[in-house]
Amino acid sequence: MKRFLTFMMSSALILGLALTGCTNVQPNSSSKTPQQTTPNTQPPHAEAGATRDSVLGSGKRVVMGFYTDPEGQTPGSKESMLKNGKALDEVAFFWYSFEPSGKVIPSGKVDLKIKEMAQKNGSKAYALVQNMNLTGAVGFNADLAHSVVSNPATREKLVTNLVNLTTKDGWDGISLDVEKTPPGDRNNFSAFVSELSKALKAKDKVLNVSIPAKFVDYPSDLWSGAYDYSAIGKSADEVVLMTYDEHGLGTTQGPIASQGWVNRVVTFAVGKIPKEKLVMGLPVYSYDWGSNKPLMPDYISHAETLDRAKKHGVEILTDPSAGVPQFMYTVNGVRHEVYFENAASLKIKMDYALKHGLHGVGIWRLGMEDPAIWDSLLKDFGSNKAK
Repeated sequence: MKRFLTFMMSSALILGLALTGCTNVQPNSSSKTPQQTTPNTQPPHAEAGATRDSVLGSGKRVVMGFYTDPEGQTPGSKESMLKNGKALDEVAFFWYSFEPSGKVIPSGKVDLKIKEMAQKNGSKAYALVQNMNLTGAVGFNADLAHSVVSNPATREKLVTNLVNLTTKDGWDGISLDVEKTPPGDRNNFSAFVSELSKALKAKDKVLNVSIPAKFVDYPSDLWSGAYDYSAIGKSADEVVLMTYDEHGLGTTQGPIASQGWVNRVVTFAVGKIPKEKLVMGLPVYSYDWGSNKPLMPDYISHAETLDRAKKHGVEILTDPSAGVPQFMYTVNGVRHEVYFENAASLKIKMDYALKHGLHGVGIWRLGMEDPAIWDSLLKDFGSNKAK
């Protein structure tokens, strides 16, 4: 997801480090390589099960959390996931990538015991598969996405390997986060989602797909053109609408997700995707823009955000037009402007999701949030034990 790039690029420029478990780090020697298949191996036929029925359907409301390893000085997601497990219906673990051959590979340390902890707490656990560079230049790899989705035989291999990953290691489904797919592969990406969905459904597994936010469809757009909302909405079980990074890496300062912008994106999405499949993204991180690097904001947690405001003795204000908190400070002659989300601003977004009958909300990412959001999530969406 795009906000990862802020940390990654800052690390490359300042620390020479890469995001643990997600980018320039070679797979940990203790990581298990998912079982692969031969080109002729086909996904198994349908079998009965209750996984899909427990979280899917027009009457179900879910809270999904994205799980990552630590990002620099920012703690990982484990503590938050365990502490707030009863509020989490679904957890997507940012642990896997793939090769041009269709082989599934770990993108960091895979600890299935943590996955099992989530499941014991009542959450469905999904293996998140993404196309970020694991070596070399940071960012999402458009060439990797193209090489796989444009080749039907390679798509078939990847589909089969993903199904095998879920059955072998006990995952409840796949969370697909393939970004920056070239716009020329729009139909190919839709075909891939359809093929993967059918194969997972045959094993009672769930497919959710993250898609970039937009409120108008330009098929030639380099960032969002490849993602056909209607086609993806027909195939995927859940569609995670990335309603964040309105401003972020590559832009000047501004709200991460102003309420008006979120409303426009959701209004467009519900016209293309069944609302009972839509999961609205909730950004729980912050961006700190400095005048010395206006397009490269710091990516920080809610706790780090409050620490900075306190350290510099500044008042936190609410942007009245955007409905989000912000503050400014100056240090060593550099002017900083910080935008973030807190329990109050996120509650407005949760209410909007419920009002419009969306399937639920998705937190990017666990461990960076204002802890006060959990009371609202439990009150509005209920405990996973009670569903």
